[in-house]
Amino acid sequence: MLIRLLSINIWDLPVPLPGFERRSRRRLLLESLPRNDADLVLIQESFLPSFRPRLAEVLDGHRPDHFFSGRRRYFVLPMDTSGGLITFSRLPLVRSDYQPFRCWSGMKPDERIGRKGCLWTEYETNGTRVLIGNAHLYAGLGARPARARTLQVRHLLHQLGRRPRIPTIIAGDFNMAIEDERPAAGPTGFDLMREAGFTEIAGGVTGSIATMSPSRNRFARYSPWRRPERRLTHVFFRGDGISVPQSPSLCLHEPPVSDHFGLLATLRLA
Repeated sequence: MLIRLLSINIWDLPVPLPGFERRSRRRLLLESLPRNDADLVLIQESFLPSFRPRLAEVLDGHRPDHFFSGRRRYFVLPMDTSGGLITFSRLPLVRSDYQPFRCWSGMKPDERIGRKGCLWTEYETNGTRVLIGNAHLYAGLGARPARARTLQVRHLLHQLGRRPRIPTIIAGDFNMAIEDERPAAGPTGFDLMREAGFTEIAGGVTGSIATMSPSRNRFARYSPWRRPERRLTHVFFRGDGISVPQSPSLCLHEPPVSDHFGLLATLRLA
């Protein structure tokens, strides 16, 4: 059985930013999302509960996770309850569970507000269960953010270790590019995922599938300095019977609907 998986950070922040163009980007997203015909749609940074029903409307035939309608307030800001994560699927949903990563002193305020973590969903198809992790990790360049991501990957794997050992796919905005992920000391998040038996769908490299591309995406030009082309979205898989019949490709990039491009991957589940 082939599974088409789409992962996209939609940049739907609770506070509008200059040059954000939320209304036009949302319109393009709603028009373009169904055209990719994905079985699994993993969305990050969908923080605003009011926009989520519109995503569900255009993804006809997909069922959202159990946290889809959750609401909370951070002071005056309306927020979701799953760290901005949604997972839509055509596969029959067995259960879903959201677990935020731990907070620490010195954590950036926006990271604390967002409550990033991993949304775990379990599906059953043809008598086989598969576990999907939709993850979003700490943002930023340099050694300290890289170290934070390493800690979060350790936490993610700790969460996974308490679940049944079944075929597993973990994807999302990992905010790390293998070319420049350099914590001050110790392993990177990529190292930890490999040690846990995971394979990244394209070996972690960027090449022509950069999802953060200031040269091609005007929404990604919000820093005063020129950033490199990087792939921040990754798809890791583990378990007998999961294979990759074709290379991943970019989606939702012509025109862009976010500061990130989407990544479309095809996996074969035996």
